[in-house]
Amino acid sequence: MVIHLGDLEDMRDTVAARLNSPKIPCVFIKGNCDYRSQGELQDWAVFTLKGHRFFCTHGHIVNVNYGLNRLIYTAEENNCDIALYGHTHVPYNEFAEGSFGGPKVHVLNPGSISLPRGGTDRTYMVMELRDSGAYEVKLKTL
Repeated sequence: MVIHLGDLEDMRDTVAARLNSPKIPCVFIKGNCDYRSQGELQDWAVFTLKGHRFFCTHGHIVNVNYGLNRLIYTAEENNCDIALYGHTHVPYNEFAEGSFGGPKVHVLNPGSISLPRGGTDRTYMVMELRDSGAYEVKLKTL
């Protein structure tokens, strides 16, 4: 599965055509720079995969520039244990305490291949999920 967390204007059709040819499921999220994608992209996606519930968003709608609380709350409201975002273009991989003593939420940002920020390299993430529900996240650098 491929998840793109936004700011993919002018790349989506090319990426989708290449990735969907072997029937790989793709999720494309609308970023704050995806101006021409009126109604074509989702502001967020929620889905379950191998026992984990994912909340995916670009991040601007939940104001990740000012902290991750709204992202975490929104993930929890959707019963998600994994939250993915982009927007800052800075890699992030931490477990956040749940609200009001709830379970932890694994918060992930793959960084950016095309426009890294914060002095980081060009990065993306690969998550390997096993049928048991165990998973491993690796930050990859170009």
